[in-house]
Formats: sequence, C-alpha cells, structure tokens
Amino acid sequence: MKTRPFPATSVTVTAILAIVLAISSTISTSYCAFGFGGFQCNEPFAGYGGLLAMVTFISLPLLVVSAAIAAWRLIAWLRVQRRP
Repeated sequence: MKTRPFPATSVTVTAILAIVLAISSTISTSYCAFGFGGFQCNEPFAGYGGLLAMVTFISLPLLVVSAAIAAWRLIAWLRVQRRP
C-alpha cells in the first residue's frame, strides 16, 4: 500500500503567508493611514505605503486559498494514516 507523504509544502506556504500578512498588517496599522493624499506611511516606512497595501491585499486571498488547500491535504493525510 502506498502511503501519502505529509503535506509539508502546503503547510509551510500557509505559515509563511500568515507571517507576511501579520507583519504587513502590523506595520500598516502602526505607521500608516489613509488620508487625502492616499495611503501614506510615516518614518521609517515612508514611501512604502502602496507596497504595504498591495502586499496586504494580495496575501489575504492567497492565505485563504492556501489554508483551504493545506486543510484538505492534511485531512487526506490523516485519513490515510488512520487506515489499518
């Protein structure tokens, strides 16, 4: 019987996306604001407001999709492990 390998790649990608989202969200809430000039950040992140917003808006849907894939693969892996 062929055993299924642990889905390390899916879990790792999900963890990395969660870390990136947490870091960019923390920086955005601490140093950035949306005003008349658009999304602006204070020092030390001045000039990176658009990049931080883009990273946040891209990583959020990717995290949702990645978490769903990782959960599906973990469930499939656990089912194979429970078989006698």
